[in-house]
Amino acid sequence: MNRPAHKKVIKVKWVYRTKFNSNDSINKHKARLVVKGYAQMFGVDFSETFALGARLDTIRMLLALAAQNGWIIHQMDVKSTFLNGYLEEKFFVEQPEGFVVQGEEEKVHLLKKALYGLKQAPRAWYSRIDAYFLDLSFTKNLSEFILYLRKVNDELLVVSLYVDDLLVIGSNMKQIDTFKREMKNVFEMTDPGKMTFFLVMEVKQKHNEIFICQHKYAKEILKKFNMEECGLTATPMNQNEKFCKEDEAAKI
Repeated sequence: MNRPAHKKVIKVKWVYRTKFNSNDSINKHKARLVVKGYAQMFGVDFSETFALGARLDTIRMLLALAAQNGWIIHQMDVKSTFLNGYLEEKFFVEQPEGFVVQGEEEKVHLLKKALYGLKQAPRAWYSRIDAYFLDLSFTKNLSEFILYLRKVNDELLVVSLYVDDLLVIGSNMKQIDTFKREMKNVFEMTDPGKMTFFLVMEVKQKHNEIFICQHKYAKEILKKFNMEECGLTATPMNQNEKFCKEDEAAKI
């Protein structure tokens, strides 16, 4: 498309990143085309932004609910999340480096879907995934808009959304498998199965037991401040203390 005279053309750039596993091994290399959204003007290019992510209290609640009921927490990842959102406005971007058509350097691209970096991208993604969940007969929690519940024949399925990550728990494994198929039918998904690493938390799941630690994160902090060789010290907490729900019930 020829460069429009009345519309601002937004520049783009490539961003490269290496994603690591909890054991510091390389998970994958990522290259992402990003819009220079800082050039957008409020009231001209966008009127509203949106931050998408579950509160830490919600994540804790899911962990506690899964541990109490002996459920396994499953994790799914939506590939290229923000590219799935539909735009209501018209946006023009320059041709990205490495993909400029020779002899047509002055032409630009009209975006049909969102790109990373656009102020509208998170909201566009949330609008689409929210509509899809509601079509799947989920009910949205009124106090936590990224928490969805679906009940079929007294079997409960709970899904929490954190940008491109889905945490899934439920009382019936068939429901979980059905939900995974429903997601894969519409979106390109990664399905690692059990949640093992989330928000710098390392998670190990067993029957009626969930162990959480931040060993990798702690090592990164020590490395950042050159404290890797510092001496160890005993924790003041009683390491032999055992907590269970019966103890809490007795206090009440």
